[in-house]
Amino acid sequence: MAEEVPQQVDIPKVHKWDAVTVKNTLDDLVKKAINDNLTTFKEKHTLTDGRLGISIIAVGFAAFALGYDYFHPFPQSKIVLAGCASSYFLLMGVLQLYMWFVEKNAFYQAIEKVAKAEPRIWTWSSEMNRFDDKYTITAVYKQGNRIGNVKISKSVGAYITEDGEIIPSTLKSEVEQIYERALAIAKDESKKSK
Repeated sequence: MAEEVPQQVDIPKVHKWDAVTVKNTLDDLVKKAINDNLTTFKEKHTLTDGRLGISIIAVGFAAFALGYDYFHPFPQSKIVLAGCASSYFLLMGVLQLYMWFVEKNAFYQAIEKVAKAEPRIWTWSSEMNRFDDKYTITAVYKQGNRIGNVKISKSVGAYITEDGEIIPSTLKSEVEQIYERALAIAKDESKKSK
């Protein structure tokens, strides 16, 4: 008779005073909770693809400058190097603006197929200020002309133990609560529009 070996759950541990690490780890766990529990979601990667595209173009300018300088040493390649270097730094500025104004702290995008209706497009983002203990999760959905926004803000102490271990079940319940509140808002809006 074979003994059942209990499955070991890997509980993430973070240094709770490192706000950036805490935010990124919580974002990853929220993303995992969405993928594991909201099975009607299909993840989109358009924001990440946009960031990656800008970075590839910038690195392409740097690689071209390197190759051109190899075949045409410095005095000859002065103008090309200056143009490529300035293009690289300009694109890094564009990348920063893209992250500030287009991504807006978004860490997850998905499309939710809804029976006999237009699909919902979800964008999940988070915010945690540098010297603040508040972690804010925001879910924005768009379905046709309707737009909804649900936000939950709690202290990171609700998600992290004294030892720095993250409590995934709390994050999972927060994700479900945000989703249910968003659906309730969507139903209320559809009743008002009729």
